[in-house]
Amino acid sequence: MRNSVSRLRIVLGNSSLAHYPEGGGHWTCFLQFFLGLHALGHDVFWLEVLNSKGDALRDRQLIKVFFDRMRQYGVEERCILLLKGNDAEPITFETTKAFGQRAGESNEIVTTADLLWNFASALRQPLLSSFKRRVLVDVDPGIWQVSALDWDMGQNDHDVFLTVGSKLRDIDCKVPSLGLPWHPFSPVIYLPMWEIAPDPGSQAPFTSVTQWNWGELWLGKRVLSAAKRDAYLQYVELPARAGRPFKLAANIHPNDQTGDRELLERHQWTLVHPHEVAGSPATYQNYIKRSRAEICCPKPIYRDLKTGWLSDRSAGYLATGRPVLAEDTGFSEHFPTGNGLLAFQNMEEALAGVAEIDRNYAHHSHAARGFAEEFLDSRLCLPAMLAACG
Repeated sequence: MRNSVSRLRIVLGNSSLAHYPEGGGHWTCFLQFFLGLHALGHDVFWLEVLNSKGDALRDRQLIKVFFDRMRQYGVEERCILLLKGNDAEPITFETTKAFGQRAGESNEIVTTADLLWNFASALRQPLLSSFKRRVLVDVDPGIWQVSALDWDMGQNDHDVFLTVGSKLRDIDCKVPSLGLPWHPFSPVIYLPMWEIAPDPGSQAPFTSVTQWNWGELWLGKRVLSAAKRDAYLQYVELPARAGRPFKLAANIHPNDQTGDRELLERHQWTLVHPHEVAGSPATYQNYIKRSRAEICCPKPIYRDLKTGWLSDRSAGYLATGRPVLAEDTGFSEHFPTGNGLLAFQNMEEALAGVAEIDRNYAHHSHAARGFAEEFLDSRLCLPAMLAACG
C-alpha cells in the first residue's frame, strides 16, 4: 500500500517515555506512531522532554536507556531528548540540554516541521510557538477534557485536535468538548511489530496489564473515577465464577496494606508485577503471546462519559491473534464486536464472553488479527489522522 500523502516533516512531542523505561506497554503504544509514520516515508522525529530530579547519574542512565531502546527499532538518529533541570523555567532550547545525534539541528528541525503531534499536550509554550502547525493528540479521552476545565492544558495553543475517543463527536457523548473540533482516530498498530502467535492452550490465562491506581475527577457535582482499581474490583468475582485462570499484571505491592491483593487472590486472580513481565516492549509482547485473551476493564470515566475509548493494549492483543473481552465504553457503536473483539456491560455478559471465547477460540483468534488488519493498521489509520490535520 502506497502513501497518498506527500512527504511531511513531522515532530512527535512527548514527555513520558524517558522517565519510565519499565513501561513496556507504554513504550509500545507510542512506537506504533513513530514506526508507522517512518514506514510511510515521512521525515519523522521524536522530541522527548525529560525533567531532571537532580540526580545526574540517574539522568544519564535514563537517557542511555531511551536511546538504546530507540536504536533497537532503527530510529535512534531521529530522536532528540531535552533534559530540563529547573521546574520553574519554561521548556526552550535555551533552558534545556539537548541529546541525540541530531541535537545540533534541533531548532532547524522544529522550525521547518510541517506538523507537531503533541501527545497529551506534553510540549508547552513558548516552545510550541516555534512550530508552524500544532496538533494535540489525546490518548485519555474524558480525563484530558475534564482536567482542562480547571487547568491550562494548552488547549488554546493548538490548531487541530485528535482523540482516540471514538464517540467524542456523538450527541450522547458526555465529554465536555471545550468548544474544540475533535477528530477521532483508531488505536494505531504497526503490524510488522506483531507476529500472530500460536494458540497457548486452553489453560492459558485471560490477562491484562494495568497501573493499580486511585484517582477521581469532578465534573460539576459529579464524581468520576479514573481508577483502574475501581474498574477491576467491580469484576473481582469473574475468575471464580468463570472457573478458569485469570492473571493481572498490576503494580500492587507484595506487602499491600489495603487488602486489594488478598481480595483479588481470594477470588482466584493470579497477580504479577508489570515491571517483571512487561518491563520492555519485547517482554510486554511475550506476555501477550502467553495469554489466552485479554480481559479489559477500563477506567470508569471512559465508560461513564461514553468516550468510545478502545485501548492501545487491546489493539496489541488483537494484532497477536488474541481475542479481547472489554467492558464497553461505547466503542461498539463504531467498531464491529462479537468476533475477536467482544464487549460486555455487566458480569453476566462478561461471563458469557469468556465462555464464547473458550468455546470458539480458533474463530475468535483468527478474527482478532483480522480486526487489527482491517481497522487498526497504521497504513490506514495514520493517513486518516494526517488528513484530519489539514
